[in-house]
Amino acid sequence: MPSTTLASLTTLRLGGPANNVLRVADPDDWFELVRTIGDRQEDAPLTLGHGRNVIASDTGHEGTVAVMNTRGITMKRVDDDTVAATVQAGHPLADLVQWASAEHLAGIECLAGIPGTVGAAPVQNAGAYGQQVSDTLDHLTAWDWDMGRLRTLPAQVCRLHHRDSRFKNDPGRWTILTATFHLTRSPAAPVTYQPLADELGVSISTRPPVAEVTAAVLANRHRRGLLLDPHGPDARQAGSVFLNPPVTAAQAAR
Repeated sequence: MPSTTLASLTTLRLGGPANNVLRVADPDDWFELVRTIGDRQEDAPLTLGHGRNVIASDTGHEGTVAVMNTRGITMKRVDDDTVAATVQAGHPLADLVQWASAEHLAGIECLAGIPGTVGAAPVQNAGAYGQQVSDTLDHLTAWDWDMGRLRTLPAQVCRLHHRDSRFKNDPGRWTILTATFHLTRSPAAPVTYQPLADELGVSISTRPPVAEVTAAVLANRHRRGLLLDPHGPDARQAGSVFLNPPVTAAQAAR
């Protein structure tokens, strides 16, 4: 494969050479990638989705870079009101939210407009407007590089906290391949975030239709400059800020 750079794979456009880039477009491609890395006797690959929130070194990456391009949603009925949506890791999170909105499925409507892929979302336990991935994640499948096998991890063992998870704290061990969410055919989750309630013109704890909440979240994000054209002049950006930097009392006062 011709030489490429991490800069071409990240939205901040930073990063040096990446000579061994393998793009995973089909779920079965993953096992071929694992065999290739085994043959090369390499460590776990550097795994990227859309390359947002990534600051890559100018020295590049000598090993394999796995770019997750897998897409697809499989829906399975759990009970009269609940469905399990199993989503490929490379599927854009924003597209999943729009799909759920069109299907009138509640549980992830406040995640509208968050950039990145479904596989990346559990790493940060991504969330916004009072909702986060851990609210609906049932389980996920991930490749365990330490054990060299595919594992199914219930949400309870993923240690999902505020913008935190076991995946974030053990980098290099896991590559998430699919995530399964339990979504309900019901109005949206109760609105808990005042700016969203103001956008909707409702009171806190109101449960509007899912599509209305999704649209309101996108409108509010647009108004705050959080929806950027990926091909426009502001395209070179991190994509989203999931944690504010710590500020001391003295810094705040100053």
